[in-house]
Amino acid sequence: MTGYHHHAARYYGPRYYGPRRHDYGYHRPTTGEASEEAPPEKPTPTGAEAPNKPAIKGLVPVYFATNREVMGGPNLQLKQITYDRSATNTYGCVTVSIPIVHKMGEVETPKTYLYGIWTEAEQDGKHFRIQTLSKLSREEFASAIANPADSLMLFVHGYNVPFSDAAFKAAQIAFDANYKGRVMIYSWPSKGGLADYDYDRESALHATDGLFDLLKLIKTEGNVSRIILIAHSLGSEVVLGALQQAALSQTALGITELIFAAPDVDRDLYLERANQIKAAAGAVTVYASSTDLALLASMKKAQSKSRMGYVTKSGPTLVSGIETIDVSAVGSEMFALNHSTYSTSRAVLDDIGRIISSSSHLKPPQRTPTLRSMPNELNATYWMYPY
Repeated sequence: MTGYHHHAARYYGPRYYGPRRHDYGYHRPTTGEASEEAPPEKPTPTGAEAPNKPAIKGLVPVYFATNREVMGGPNLQLKQITYDRSATNTYGCVTVSIPIVHKMGEVETPKTYLYGIWTEAEQDGKHFRIQTLSKLSREEFASAIANPADSLMLFVHGYNVPFSDAAFKAAQIAFDANYKGRVMIYSWPSKGGLADYDYDRESALHATDGLFDLLKLIKTEGNVSRIILIAHSLGSEVVLGALQQAALSQTALGITELIFAAPDVDRDLYLERANQIKAAAGAVTVYASSTDLALLASMKKAQSKSRMGYVTKSGPTLVSGIETIDVSAVGSEMFALNHSTYSTSRAVLDDIGRIISSSSHLKPPQRTPTLRSMPNELNATYWMYPY
């Protein structure tokens, strides 16, 4: 194949793990949200400017499938991946570099100053960056991910997420969790703007066919030991649509762990599809929160009673057989809508890390003893992080 060789060593900073190996985790300020402060007079030295100091902590290969419209020919460039919708999937792989200044739970990106007038240049030592980008045929993609001794983590991003941000977030989750398996994203055509919720919701509904096709490919040709599917925010709508197609066609997808992080799905739809969700995976975990203002905004816009990932005064929405964790107490308001608890909270990230890295499923209190059983240990129906 051209441009990417999946047998090249994956480098996680000073740690080697052998062969192969931008509504959501973080928010890049737009013009109206940029800092009023003046830009720094001189950039902080990075690895490129200080040869004795390494610029990056690691490189994370991230495989991708996307139903975004991809312009141009076979030599893929990032600007060719648009927010327009395509009827078919495009496959490939990116290599994401983790900067030496990286802090757990964060995706470090260039700062914007003076209301968008000036943005600092990308630097390897300060920012997540895409170092390589390669387009793969369907056959090359299937061959590249196939390894019966390996697990695969598939991340489906939420609203307000450009393609590169989705790759950054998946890389950050995997790197921070010390995950050693394959990393993959399904990037549906989010427009990547806070004001584009309606467009993104329509795009999410349009993306279910593509995700279903990808899940079938992974199951039939991926030949991996475990499949871990993580859906965030509006990406949960995409996942539910794909699972419905699987149920209607009686297609087994072989999902080992299914994780919903702050899922932006109508509560009634969630309850209606609960059996399909449980049938699709060996274990299902829902991280819900009462402090997620984005879900509150979604409820108001949709005139909905509640969302799947929102914790009301009476508690989270519970389904027997689905493990629900109230993460309200450990939320971190990364930006005004506070929609990134799942990846900015060290406690939640640790819990996700234990799920994706374990060879077998552990109940929430087994993997994270600090979780409190609700309403009590003898009659636990859900768990919560204590205040």
